[in-house]
Amino acid sequence: MNSSYQKDKQLPALLIVDLINSFTFKHGSVLAEKSIHMVPKINYIRDIFKNKKLPTIYVNDHYKIENPTQKKLIKHCLNPLSNDLIKQIQPNEEDYFIFKPNYSGFYLTDLDELLKKLKITHLVIVGVAGNRCVLFTANDAFMRDYNLIIPQDAISSVTDYDEKVAIYMMKDILNATVIQTQEIEEMIDHLVNKNYQ
Repeated sequence: MNSSYQKDKQLPALLIVDLINSFTFKHGSVLAEKSIHMVPKINYIRDIFKNKKLPTIYVNDHYKIENPTQKKLIKHCLNPLSNDLIKQIQPNEEDYFIFKPNYSGFYLTDLDELLKKLKITHLVIVGVAGNRCVLFTANDAFMRDYNLIIPQDAISSVTDYDEKVAIYMMKDILNATVIQTQEIEEMIDHLVNKNYQ
């Protein structure tokens, strides 16, 4: 299923959902602990996208910060729970950053406009929480004809059950390709190489 505006080329983007996070909510400490363990995997994926000159887009709650900026957001979210994670996962200058007001990265944001401008057909989605913001973003991406790739070891939910349900929904209902992080480079190479065949 390719977007109608880009029938030939297959171009992936990486979406990093809600990892600039304070974790100051119910069960936040559980999610923070699970998230810090997946940071090396997400950074591995980030490096692949950077080396292949493919876009990385952070999609993040704005925490109701007035006139939010990345700097304000990081300052707001830094605390003993989040400090190590944020230091390891914060965006680079070449990364895109979109603030969202609710679960979905597409709701009341310019994400779809940006993806169309970049001629993106495939989205690799990672982050938290798998059964909330990742799932809602994936759902809205599916409704807009993007192909979904979900590295299941690079998303986290508070409980294993929540995670399994989210993976099931994305795979069986949203037609996502569910993989392990170690498979991502081969999959991206396959997509990009198709453009030159």
